[in-house]
Amino acid sequence: MQERITKAIITASYDDDGNFEEKVRRQYEKEVKSGYYLPTHLFLRNRNQHKVTKFNFPMPIGGLMNSSVPMISFAMLNTSRSELENIAVVGDETTRTNAEFLKDYFNDSKITYSSEGKEWKFSKTIENGMKSLSPESDELVLILMGDTPLKYDFDRILVDRDIGKSDLIADVNTRRKTGRCWPRKHHAKIFYRGRYLLFKEPQILLANIRKINELSENLGLEEPIWDMVYDSRKAHGNKGKSRKEKIFDILFPDPITGFSTLKDFGMIYNLQMLRHVLRKNGKPFPVNPKAIYRAVENRTGLRFLLKADNDDPATIEDVDGLADWANLSEMLSIAGDSIYPYYSEIKRFGEAIMPELRRRLDFYYGFEDYMNALFRKYSLPEPYVGKGDFVNPFTSDKIDVKTRKRSNKIIKGSIKLHKRYLRKMKIRRWLADQTFS
Repeated sequence: MQERITKAIITASYDDDGNFEEKVRRQYEKEVKSGYYLPTHLFLRNRNQHKVTKFNFPMPIGGLMNSSVPMISFAMLNTSRSELENIAVVGDETTRTNAEFLKDYFNDSKITYSSEGKEWKFSKTIENGMKSLSPESDELVLILMGDTPLKYDFDRILVDRDIGKSDLIADVNTRRKTGRCWPRKHHAKIFYRGRYLLFKEPQILLANIRKINELSENLGLEEPIWDMVYDSRKAHGNKGKSRKEKIFDILFPDPITGFSTLKDFGMIYNLQMLRHVLRKNGKPFPVNPKAIYRAVENRTGLRFLLKADNDDPATIEDVDGLADWANLSEMLSIAGDSIYPYYSEIKRFGEAIMPELRRRLDFYYGFEDYMNALFRKYSLPEPYVGKGDFVNPFTSDKIDVKTRKRSNKIIKGSIKLHKRYLRKMKIRRWLADQTFS
């Protein structure tokens, strides 16, 4: 039975969103109407002028372009410094170059690059990563979204006590544990260890990829489970049925199977769901992990464990849009090693490789102009001024007072959370060393 995770996939690829400017504006307006604390303009992608993925965007963590680090480099360094043995990063050709630079600079032997291929889908990203890793038929692999630069602590994840008993483990981001500073909408509430916690989807999964791929075929689904969940999770990516509707179709394909699912849910959870549906008040959907585990396993054979133990603020800070990119960059510039243990190291790496990246790739040579144009398109102040100095548009005096105050509060609160978490991690590691010394 597997006791620890040794292999990982870093996802640095996502779908073709076509002409996305209007999608971005609609999503922004929706967030404003929904009362988001700091609405953001999303980073999307197409095959024309926005082909390079956001994962390759430099993060100006030292205030200057040549003190920047490609976002994906954080995820690669973080996983490489963990107890993981084999790491596949899946992305575009720019990601390939970034992987080569990082491997050469740090003399890394764990990371391998896999091309995202011509078909931009999350299922293909996972499939290409799996080909590089060649996991065993019953082996769980860590899947990390490549837009979480501050996720450096994998100690407990890699030895999760449920690894040998599960096919899919999702440790969700709860508002109570991962923090409420970063502006995110928590779509559901999970009943976990005697209390309800508001949560949103995780940025890390432990998954038996082979079994999940086979499940898509066995259930006769029109699309792989990976795409069903990934493409339907956000409004801008929803091209058909919502994620809830697609999951409903799996659990309730016909009256007989539906009755069995309701039986697995249990009377109390059925009443909770009915109450939620009848109220129609937009409150978070109630989730009972035990009831869902029973229903999913009996319907599909998949041992799906939903849990809420994660307390790392880094997993809620995925870089979805312009505000995330700017505020996280400023956080690192301000707090450095006090919130990210590899800050000085990765900053030197950026200073060493960015000049060469700018000479080699047109994308990096013209990145300041590209990003300034993107901000102007949405009527926002430019992030790069003068000779390429970075000034956070969301905390500058060129933005409205409300946005500036909220951004400063987000940055200050998040820095405080990260300092606390880093202290806790150091104490945990020290205690572990004392135990085994």
